[in-house]
Amino acid sequence: MACDFSALANIDPADPDQAQSLLEQCTQTLMSPELWLWAIGITVVGGAVGWWIGRRKNTVTRDVLLGASLGPIGWIISWLLPAPKPKPACPACRKPVDGGDAHCRHCGAKLAR
Repeated sequence: MACDFSALANIDPADPDQAQSLLEQCTQTLMSPELWLWAIGITVVGGAVGWWIGRRKNTVTRDVLLGASLGPIGWIISWLLPAPKPKPACPACRKPVDGGDAHCRHCGAKLAR
């Protein structure tokens, strides 16, 4: 008996042994090492392609997570999402500051608006 929807559709509701047999077959299929190796391999490849896309856009973490979790759909989303704009730098200390800040939080210099 295979673990698929046709086996579930053909099961006799009055025969609990048949249901138990199908449950055992499906559990055995889910615990198969080959299945887990394929799943891990696909996740690693998805993350690697996401890393490659993220490296080009400077959004590595976001794109690795999208690629690893969604695969090719995550790659498309990563490719279409805009790259973040760099934060402006303080003219005195050159550290990044938020756009609406009046003073640098690192050195205290007044920022032009």
